[in-house]
Amino acid sequence: MTAAECLLHPWIKPLSRKQALNRSRSCINMRNFRKFNARRKWKLSYNTVSACNRLCRTRLLCDLRKEDEELSCPCPAAPLCPQRCCESDQEEERSPHTALLRRRRSSCS
Repeated sequence: MTAAECLLHPWIKPLSRKQALNRSRSCINMRNFRKFNARRKWKLSYNTVSACNRLCRTRLLCDLRKEDEELSCPCPAAPLCPQRCCESDQEEERSPHTALLRRRRSSCS
């Protein structure tokens, strides 16, 4: 089938006026499509900026925690200290380790 024959095919070129009118009604409303696409792009850019801000805040919090750990360590050589001096480490030393309870399997799966 040649390109010219393809363009004359009923799927491409309507056979009657009724088919042509029906196809023009079923076209995508470009105004609504543009609004939808603009809203989609705006949401995507908002989510990107939001994720970047979240990562930045997380990094700042992590840096602050490292500084606090270095300041609170009783060792004179805090940055070179092989042991971390955290409250969570001290809690682990005080309490005995307990075995984790296994979850029951669901009857659905």
